[in-house]
Amino acid sequence: MMNENKKMNEKEMLDKLLTSEIYQVRFEIAKLGYGLDVLVRDSDWRVRNEVAKNGYGLDVLINDEDSDIRCEVARNGYGLEQLVNDEDSDVRCVVARCGYGLDQLIGDEDASVRFEIAKQGYELNRLIGDSDWRVRCEVAKHGYKLDFLVGDSDWHVRREVARQDYGLDKLIEDTDEEVRCEVVKHGYKLDVLIGDSDWHVRCEVARQGYGLDTLIEDTDSDVRCEVVKQKFRLDKLINDEDSDVRLEVARGGYGLDTLMDDENADVRYEVAKKGYMLDVFINDTDEDVRNIALLMQERQKTQRE
Repeated sequence: MMNENKKMNEKEMLDKLLTSEIYQVRFEIAKLGYGLDVLVRDSDWRVRNEVAKNGYGLDVLINDEDSDIRCEVARNGYGLEQLVNDEDSDVRCVVARCGYGLDQLIGDEDASVRFEIAKQGYELNRLIGDSDWRVRCEVAKHGYKLDFLVGDSDWHVRREVARQDYGLDKLIEDTDEEVRCEVVKHGYKLDVLIGDSDWHVRCEVARQGYGLDTLIEDTDSDVRCEVVKQKFRLDKLINDEDSDVRLEVARGGYGLDTLMDDENADVRYEVAKKGYMLDVFINDTDEDVRNIALLMQERQKTQRE
């Protein structure tokens, strides 16, 4: 009897909360799956969306004015024959993800819908010539007709072709550095690309650990920073003319006894951040360095306790 009374009280409380003016309350009730027959017509779209997630009232919610809710209806696999013609492209995208009406949707005016179809690998022969580069890029991800896409007008597509490890002998001379960087990642012709005119490409060569004895002398500091990350000749790079390079050396924890006296405050800050010689850095000329030193001292003190 006591349990029955408790259940009755809970039901009365939920029934009362169904009419709460606070939508968050009604939303939480919908999450519980309670009162869906009432909440299906709630004034707040977020509540109705939660009802749809419960798979309730889909025959009503399929015509909801809010496209997010119709998307949820489609995710439930309900009414796809109607929603395939929905005015909102997001809804049609969900329909495409469900694998419904692909032959119709492949000609959709919205590229995002055609993109979803390409992701499923459907009729790639029709999508390879799509006007949108994102669709063609997705076609390339499937490894379809790379011999054609290697000459695509958009660099995103050509980069994807390179990611498929195809046509590197041609793409090594691509006009876009992003494509050539991808070629480097495949370890192709590094002896050529080490002399690339773009520093991004030479940086990528350094990441491959190739030609570091040459790249240590690179004119671009970003490339030399990458050499530092490879832990190559730190004894030389610790004296680099560019403070960004020395900062990278400090981040690696090398030569802190030397870098603690660096003229650049950012470098000294990094040394102090390592917890090195804090008694000295609390008196540094730079306020930020002093502050980080004090903070590190407090942390060390807490750890000891």
